[in-house]
Amino acid sequence: MKAIVLQTLDGTQHIGFILCAIPPGDIEGDCMFSIVPDSAELLEDPEIVQLLDRRDQGESQVELSEDSRSILIRSHRLENMFVQFESDGAGHWGYVRSGERVAVGQATTVSSYR
Repeated sequence: MKAIVLQTLDGTQHIGFILCAIPPGDIEGDCMFSIVPDSAELLEDPEIVQLLDRRDQGESQVELSEDSRSILIRSHRLENMFVQFESDGAGHWGYVRSGERVAVGQATTVSSYR
């Protein structure tokens, strides 16, 4: 998985991408955020503001699950973020808050993005 497409929770608007660099055979690497929302109103959404903060930090640490169906993203001073996929490549992204995963948008791998 080299790139992940981020969308709104209802899947109607594009938000941006997570670009991943995980060496072959490894489960840890780095990622960067490219945030280019479909509409300017999204730039005021607190969930999108947090993505912009992540983008401004530069690289974040990413850890791939053993089954390659989810990633955990750690950034300095920000909540942990996750992306969870189904077998067809579709999934959700969100934040880990109080130990719980809270989905705030849809995610797909680039190969399954339409």
